[in-house]
Amino acid sequence: MKKIILFSVFLFLGACATPLEYDHEKISVDSGVNLSAVNTQSRIRERDGQILAQISGTAASNQSVYYKFEWFDSNGMKISTGLSRWKKVNLRKNVEFFWNAAAPSKRAVAYKVYITDDIGNGIIE
Repeated sequence: MKKIILFSVFLFLGACATPLEYDHEKISVDSGVNLSAVNTQSRIRERDGQILAQISGTAASNQSVYYKFEWFDSNGMKISTGLSRWKKVNLRKNVEFFWNAAAPSKRAVAYKVYITDDIGNGIIE
């Protein structure tokens, strides 16, 4: 009887855990990053026609993560720019974060944000 009750409790807790939902075309979150929410918004700046992007979210635990924006032209080709470097941030549990970026040029029509807890060998590109 104990096993049945224990199994039911674990099944209920597992059913309550919802996976992180986000726009996979604009955001890539590695499995080691523990977020409870992540969203993206963008707009076109009137004065020069460049994209302004903002990523916001909430961390599910205290953690250090790295993120970078990569920009793409109308052909889907990555735009090489010094603005697409890894940045390290410390996230705090249940505290909302905001990351902003401006497109490197008018050629940029799309972007993707990569979020990871490990960029390998400790080297920030």
